[in-house]
Amino acid sequence: MTPTVVSATSSSAFLALVPHLLECTPRESLVLVPFAESRSLGAMRVDLPAADDASANESVASTVIGMACKVARTDAVAIVVYADEVLADLPAAPHRALVDAAMGRAEICGLRVVDALVVGSDGWDSYVSPSSSMPHPLSDIAAHTLAEPTGPVVDDQFAAVARRVMTDLRAIESVLGGPQERRKLPPLKRAATGDPATVALADPPVLIEDALATPPEELDPAQLAALAFCLARPSLRDVALMQWVADLATGDAVLQAQTAFHRGKPFPDDLARPMWGEGALPDPDRLRRALELCRRVASVLPRERRPGPLSACAWLAWATGRSSHAVLYAETALEIDPDHGLSALMLDVIDAGRLPEWVFERSTSRAGTGSSREYPGP
Repeated sequence: MTPTVVSATSSSAFLALVPHLLECTPRESLVLVPFAESRSLGAMRVDLPAADDASANESVASTVIGMACKVARTDAVAIVVYADEVLADLPAAPHRALVDAAMGRAEICGLRVVDALVVGSDGWDSYVSPSSSMPHPLSDIAAHTLAEPTGPVVDDQFAAVARRVMTDLRAIESVLGGPQERRKLPPLKRAATGDPATVALADPPVLIEDALATPPEELDPAQLAALAFCLARPSLRDVALMQWVADLATGDAVLQAQTAFHRGKPFPDDLARPMWGEGALPDPDRLRRALELCRRVASVLPRERRPGPLSACAWLAWATGRSSHAVLYAETALEIDPDHGLSALMLDVIDAGRLPEWVFERSTSRAGTGSSREYPGP
């Protein structure tokens, strides 16, 4: 975090500063600004928990105040809630329980609370000194301009992540080849000497497995960019899909087979069979987590870059017996790229009435647990 001298003389002036500290205008967020005397030490943003989830409110409050305490010299904090609600329609400021929990945790930790504010869709207000009637207008915030802005401001935190993802993706493509070369297996050995986002591609199966083990919203832009690169290239996309069907060792085997195939050797039938829905019953939870991961990748890419992850979504939805969902993903990809191979293939497979063999299987209960794995069926 870079220290910033805060010259804001009012709450509205401070609210004009916060997006510059974050380099985005937050939405549905809790923002914490730690201070050392009169200097801000940056800003931290987390997603708002459900307003009625007491446990989540306490957990988020504990986490953000704990993070502030780790910032050297912090002696005070300011708290800002960014909510989509119309404040004038509410009897009280939203997410009061979360703010109270954060303020209480700050007091326990010996941190002074400089201010606690909320910004809604129609205005802003204070939790400490709430307005007696209507919330203050957003024009109060817009009226303040910074003499020395601390950084650029994009639309919201989602746009900020997307911007960083594309920066990392272009860096990867400058080393390993751009979209026009997606039919080729990229020269992965070059990845070991590139920037951090590119280095992640030196071992795609490890990248793919680590990403699956991480909640999608916690993936950093470099990981998302590396996954986007893989899912846009058929050879690496198929590594991911077959690995998600099975395990890391299978991903390694498919990558080796893809490398050999590009050198003229036939692709082993046993590794290709799951692509057509044949073989052992996969773990449905693993496939559903992979689907959420691919949805996350697609969401941070510009429209023209989405067919790769969308086609992976189509296959994963089909693999879990959700053909109607698979059609939607495939058709969306084809609206962007009418020549996208896997997306067109998925529509052909579904139109033919084909589903994976494992969709019709039911696993036996695990010994001693009474639990079972079951696909939803066609």
